[in-house]
Amino acid sequence: MVAGSVAALVISFLVVTVAWREPRFRAIQGWPLPTPLSPRARRAGVWALRAVVLALYAWMGLALVAGQDRVTNPVFGFVYVWLWIGAAPISLLFGRVWRLLNPLRTVVAPLSGGLVHSDDARKRLGVWPAAAAVTAFAWLELVQPDNNTLGVLRWWVLGWLVWTLLGAILLGPWWIAAADPFEAVADLVARLSPWQAFDGRLHAVNPLRHLVTARRPRGTAALAGALLGATAFDSFANTSWWIATVQTSGMSPTLLRTSGLLAMILLVAGSFAGCAQAMRPFLVRHKTRLPDRMAAALVPIVAGYTMAHYLSTFFLEGQRTLIGVSDPLGRGWNVLGTAELAVNTAFFDYPEITALIQLGAIVIGHLLGVVVAHERSLVLLERHRQGIGQLPMLLLMIAFTCAGLVLLFSP
Repeated sequence: MVAGSVAALVISFLVVTVAWREPRFRAIQGWPLPTPLSPRARRAGVWALRAVVLALYAWMGLALVAGQDRVTNPVFGFVYVWLWIGAAPISLLFGRVWRLLNPLRTVVAPLSGGLVHSDDARKRLGVWPAAAAVTAFAWLELVQPDNNTLGVLRWWVLGWLVWTLLGAILLGPWWIAAADPFEAVADLVARLSPWQAFDGRLHAVNPLRHLVTARRPRGTAALAGALLGATAFDSFANTSWWIATVQTSGMSPTLLRTSGLLAMILLVAGSFAGCAQAMRPFLVRHKTRLPDRMAAALVPIVAGYTMAHYLSTFFLEGQRTLIGVSDPLGRGWNVLGTAELAVNTAFFDYPEITALIQLGAIVIGHLLGVVVAHERSLVLLERHRQGIGQLPMLLLMIAFTCAGLVLLFSP
């Protein structure tokens, strides 16, 4: 399985190297979709959806503040499954819908700007704050021993609100895109969606063209590396070797897991940055922020591996959250009419199909990553040295593929 996936990557690289010798994606293009509604009706519809999402957040806030401290409380599934895992598939299917409906943006919408001048800060910070926030949330999800208790989750939600809303008040609404981990992840994956809004209209686009031509703020590579590294650590932490190591080690389990998480994120982000910098001798001209310029190649890998790793969890726990959302206080309510639904486990009756879907998601993600890396290389590298200049990135893609498959299917 691993050998076949590596062969597919190598063959794909050879094919695109021979058949794809000129950059094809210089600017975003698309086909405008019909807009039967008037601008006023569209704005009204958007605000209605924003109100619904804000109401759902408030409803889950009720579960957080006054609900029962049990794993059946739907707020845990809402945060860890719907928001965190759901960002990738929703953004792939519907584009940047999360930025449109983010309730934090609804709250700060009356603000036209921050209290302090922040244009320079906006350029310098990029999405580095979001990379830090993703790492912090990954620590909560994967390391914090009491993450499924209301006391811990309340403190984290309070910190998240202060981090995002206070920053938006001081610096302006742009801070939400730069610092909110949920919106940052959604925006990153949405670059690969076939639906994009520009020129005031919704367009159907070539996802790879949009991914390659999308804006690359500072820290894009760090954000993608943090997300991919955290997902990889989640797989690694479930291997029998790591579980035995944590149980038999004399170190504090929390400290050991924290070290493992940070090491995995640094390994993924650092290796990608190193391979990007290895392209420098072959550049047409000097370029700054090479990892960010090549970061588009990580997005399909992030999307593929995230969906492969969390597929079963999203399917099963997502349903349980939907059932529980009608009764946030655990009093037998059925406010939204979902409490009497049953969890459909038919998905798990066909493990071979599940494994094939997971394998396909990883391999396709890496194949698209190779194509995107090749397109970016054609723009950045000297024409007669493009082949050798791309080798570090190809070797990294192979390493990521092997590691992803081994971690996903390891006992």
